[in-house]
Order: sequence, then structure tokens, then C-alpha cells
Amino acid sequence: MTRRFGAPRRSRTLVRTLVGVTALALTATTAACSDESSGASGSTILNVAGAPTGPLQRNFNPFLTTGPMNLIGGVSIINEPLFIPSAIDVGKTTPWLAKSWRFSADGRELTLDLQSGVKWTDGRPFTAEDVAFTFTMLQKNPAMNVYGLPIASARAEGPDKAVVTFPVPSFAQEAFLGATYIVPKHVWEAVPDPASFTNENPVGTGPFMLDTWSPQGYLLKRNPNYWQPGKPRIDGLRYVVHNSNVSANLALAQGQLDWAANFVNNIEKEYLDKDRANNKHWSPPIAPTYLGMNLTKPQYRNADVRRAISLALDREKLVEVAEQNQQPANTTPTGLVFPQHERFVAAKYKDQKLRQDIPAAKALMEKAGYRIGGDGYAVGPDGRRFTMTLLTSSGFTDIITMYQLMTDQLKQIGIEVNIETKATGEFIANQFTGNFDASTVGPLTGSYSPFHAYERTLAGYLTQDVGKPAFANQVRWKDAKTDQLLQQYAASQDPAVRQAALEGLQDIMVEQVPVIPLFNFVSWAQYNTRKVVGWPDAGNPYATATPVGPGSVLVATSLEPKAE
Repeated sequence: MTRRFGAPRRSRTLVRTLVGVTALALTATTAACSDESSGASGSTILNVAGAPTGPLQRNFNPFLTTGPMNLIGGVSIINEPLFIPSAIDVGKTTPWLAKSWRFSADGRELTLDLQSGVKWTDGRPFTAEDVAFTFTMLQKNPAMNVYGLPIASARAEGPDKAVVTFPVPSFAQEAFLGATYIVPKHVWEAVPDPASFTNENPVGTGPFMLDTWSPQGYLLKRNPNYWQPGKPRIDGLRYVVHNSNVSANLALAQGQLDWAANFVNNIEKEYLDKDRANNKHWSPPIAPTYLGMNLTKPQYRNADVRRAISLALDREKLVEVAEQNQQPANTTPTGLVFPQHERFVAAKYKDQKLRQDIPAAKALMEKAGYRIGGDGYAVGPDGRRFTMTLLTSSGFTDIITMYQLMTDQLKQIGIEVNIETKATGEFIANQFTGNFDASTVGPLTGSYSPFHAYERTLAGYLTQDVGKPAFANQVRWKDAKTDQLLQQYAASQDPAVRQAALEGLQDIMVEQVPVIPLFNFVSWAQYNTRKVVGWPDAGNPYATATPVGPGSVLVATSLEPKAE
């Protein structure tokens, strides 16, 4: 996915204990999503698996970005965005429901020229009223406004033109404005509380529409009245539920999935070698993943402590063992994603690389007032041992492995590490509300540019007090200079002004280490070409290949049955 809710998932430490359970779960899931509901004989239907979720609740609300139905992927096929920003090529966008758009000179107004002739799946026409309604709804319901868009108002100017206004210059929000899913006014205007609306029978403009559903999976069938002529070229997408990466990867290995988004342990042997002609994977890096500490806790407020923790980590070892190098180490002190952000890095940081340095890390811990006792653990001025509790989901088995390695690395500078795992939903809720000590975090809603990487991770104006859900800046970093630089960038389209702001933000990352660069999250994708062709890859990167998120609709409408 863009599976961004603070952490990726996967790996291998639970494989042996889960294999027996996996076989039973896979059998049950496959039976629940059998071909009895797949359509006519000979139709082209792909079996798809997004993030592991466990049994589903019937909730197709597209604004619950971390809800199970969104994580598995189908919500982003039923609903469509205005345009699709690229997670690979900074600044590139693909028009979709909006065929063109433009900001006013002051960046406070965005005019959208919409496609004509689009219909909702219930036959009603799609118009600018739907766009205006969607943005107005987000403005009135902050809990749904996961991108933190500063919306002042929205209006329709005729059937095919919508205008969104902002209280501040909002040039930099273009990607998130475009990626916003549009919903039908005639359905949602009657909903008293849209933030809790389960939208059980979704009406969208997308290429596929809901056919059958169960807690173990659901089938999307082709929309016969889709607005793009001749598309989609395949008949359906069957979304299959898995409890963990283990069961999803077993299904991949056995040829029961056509499209997935997982870390695959030993991918060469366990997936690619099973069918070299057809089994493929392409998972480019798209966003930074950081070790984030809850900065409301006193022990993490000292920048020397944060620098010490960073210096204690051997990132190459972490990704080699836990990720099998499928997710690359993030070794730039700026924390940006290479290669796409590399041209934005300040000259003074281009050749700098984060490396493990235990003596330097110990010196910083001592400077911060900690002394390592005879038992090897650091004790602060208050006489308490420095303890860090690393939180993740019980399903993110690669992160569990990474945490186990970090336990040994941080012990070298006297930090005692505990690992805490929770069910995915509870883990996400704890991260959002600030109920955690330390965890993997990142720009949850995408990293379409260096600005997005920094804003979504560090903007004080997007976070919330502990106890309230924050869709950005879960670490609760609050710094006036950071916010000033972010707003400087957002208010200008001048490349020089923007670069100056980015370099100031890089100084903050390097000098104050509000979060610790760890690795670069990749857009996980495995797929096969037995049934269909047209997949994106490194040679044709028209989108990431993940089945989750706004870009997945671009993939779904590009696929076509393989010629006999």
C-alpha cells in the first residue's frame, strides 16, 4: 500500500508456530471466496490480498484509511480520486476525475475542471456538487480529514467545475487534494455522522463495484457503465482475507493469489522460483520509516539521547536480517528517501551517512546524565534505569525481528528494550493517540515529496495532544522553527524558496533528531502474469504496483487478459 500507518509489516520469526494455523485459515478463506460467486465461466478475476487484517467488518468508508477494508485494498478501487500523484516521480500526477486543475496566484483557491459523463454505480450523474460536498464534509468533520487539509470552503460552479478555498496558501497540498476520494452527495448528505458511517453498500465511480461480501473476503465485479471507454478489461477482483503475512505468503507460493502486498521471506526461493515465467515482484522505496519516540516523555526530550540512540543502530544489519534487504536502510541523516528525494538534499549532507558508533553514543548518554552500571544498564540522575518499550503489531513479523536486533544494539549503550505487540487495530489506535513509548513511524498518508515526508512526520499544527488521534506527527514534535519552515514551503511555488525551507528542515533533522531514520518503506507488490498483463515495473513505472491506495485504480484499469 501505500500501507502507511506508522509501520510496515512482515518477516519470519513466527513461521514455525503459525504454519499449522495458517493451513486451516487458508482453507477456510479459500472456501469462503470460492468461484461460486466469481462470475461467468472463463471470466478474468484476480485474487488479491492487501495487508493482513483478520476477519472483516462490513465498512467501506473510504476516509477510515487504517480500517481493515482500506488496508486490504478494495475501497480504493470502488472510490476514485481527483488525480493520482506519483509516489516515485516527485511532482508527476495523472488526471482522473479531474482532467485539469489550477491554483490562484496566492495559493488560496484551487479550481478543478472535472470529467464529464461520469456516473455513480447507482446510475446517478457525478457532478461538481459531489466534489464540493466531499470537501465541505471533510472540513466539518476533522476526524475524517486524514490529510489535514486546511479547507475553508468548497463550491460548485456548474456541473463540471468545482472550487476549493483555503485560509492559507496551500500549493504544497496539491497531491493530497488530488488523492482525496470523492463520494456521492446524494448518499452521504443523509448520513448524520459520516465519520462513523459504515457505508455497507458503497456507491462509487470506480471501475469495479461490490458484488458479494463476507468477513473472509469480498468480490468486486466490473462496472459496466465505467466512464473510461473500454475499461476495465478484466472482470473482477476478489479480495481475500489473511490473518498474517505467513498465510498470505503461503497462498502466493501455492498460486492462489494473483496480486498481493507483503514481505515474502526468502522471496527468490519461496515465490519467484515457483514460477519464474509468471511470478513477479516490484517494490520500490516510497517513504521513510523512522524510529519515533514519544516526545511527551521526559527521557526522550534530550536531543543528546536521541542522537545516542541513532548512533547505536546498525541499520544495514537491521535490514539485512529483518528485511532481507527488501527494504533499504535509510542512512542519510536528513531522513529523506533515495533516489527520488536525493536532488533536494543540501550539499553539506550529500556525502554524510549514518553509521553505528557505540563509543560516541555512550559519550552522548553520559553527557545527558546517564551512567552505565555494573549490570550494563544506564541509570539516570533520578536513579531509574533507561527502559524503552518498542510497540508494533503482532502481525508485523519483520518488525518484531528488527526490534529483537535493536534490543542487542541498544543494550550496548545501556538501554533496556522491551517489545510490546498488539493486534493491528489496537496498535494503530495506540500510535494515533500517543499511547506508546517508541515505535516505527512515518508519513502515514504518503511521501509524494520531501515536504510531505517532513510535514506528515513533524508538523506541530497537524498533531494532537496525547489521548486524541493524530493522523500526522504521532511523536508529538512541537517546534516553532519547524512549523515556520513548513509553512514557508507551502506558501510558495518558487523552487529557490522551497529549497531553502527544505534545507532548514534538514538542519533540524540532523541537529535535533526529532525522529531517527531507520529504513525506507517500499510499496510492496507481488503479482503474476498467468492471467493478465500490463503490470507496472521498473521499466514501466506508471504507478506503484501495490493493490492498496489511490494508485491501485490506475493499475486495475491498465491490466488486460493475457492473449492465449
